[in-house]
Amino acid sequence: MSENNNTWLCRNCNTLLSTDTNLCPKCGAERGDECENGEQQEVVVVENYTNSSEVKKNKYIFRESVLVYAADITLILGIFLALGALLIPNFIELNYNNPTLLSIGAAVAIFLTSLVSWAILRTLADVSRMLREKDKK
Repeated sequence: MSENNNTWLCRNCNTLLSTDTNLCPKCGAERGDECENGEQQEVVVVENYTNSSEVKKNKYIFRESVLVYAADITLILGIFLALGALLIPNFIELNYNNPTLLSIGAAVAIFLTSLVSWAILRTLADVSRMLREKDKK
């Protein structure tokens, strides 16, 4: 709304102008017909639009992403190798007293090694990210 009867609001740039001027000096827009009637009051709604196409910050930078991907690949390969170690007595004849127990022990060792490697690599990536974000503040 206008603050008093001696002003009008430009619809293009939302500048409050005197009634003496018919053109906005800021954008060059003409004064509207409904503004000339002092008895009529207008409601102006100003909306702020946020730009949704703003670039979002990535959680990890390249070296941290490499660590995360290496950790995930290590875990997946460890799982497959552990499954292979479990299945190997079925396909290859081993000359041991108890090949099933040996394959179970090998599978557990492979899986635990890959799990620890995964945890270390992910921790390194997270520590690197936290230190980088701490330096920015």
